[in-house]
Amino acid sequence: MAASFILALFALALLLAAAWRLRHGGAVRDPATRTWLLIAFIFTAVAAWLQWHTS
Repeated sequence: MAASFILALFALALLLAAAWRLRHGGAVRDPATRTWLLIAFIFTAVAAWLQWHTS
């Protein structure tokens, strides 16, 4: 399996963790929620870059 797909799956898992945190009483301003979203964004950007530049 290509690294870009693995990173995309990790990004999806992190987005789900952020959504779970938001659903269970967290707010977007909560540091834990922002951390999940930031790391998900980074994983998404790297996966997209790998997909685009290595094809």
